[in-house]
Amino acid sequence: MQETPMLFPIAPTEFWKQIRITIDEVVTEKLSQQLSLHANPHLPEKALLKATDVCKIFQVSRPTLYEWMKQKKLKSFKIKSRRYFARADIEGVINGHDTVITQKKINHS
Repeated sequence: MQETPMLFPIAPTEFWKQIRITIDEVVTEKLSQQLSLHANPHLPEKALLKATDVCKIFQVSRPTLYEWMKQKKLKSFKIKSRRYFARADIEGVINGHDTVITQKKINHS
């Protein structure tokens, strides 16, 4: 490969080496993010899950789910009269990463 003069304070070979390293890092990060999103095939691809979705995922009844919320085992939030769960929070509970659980209420006028 013929060396082309560049207006950078580093040698062209070092520049291209750094570009390859950066690209490898970004691609690796994006692939790991995609793998973590698809790690659990039982989770719907939606960002927000309804109570019925969460019941299906954990194979529990609705009263059990609400008892877990009362015991602060699951994060949830309310929009108008509906209760929702963030997909990322449910993944965290499944993977054992999420231990601080809170409930949030969002009021819309």
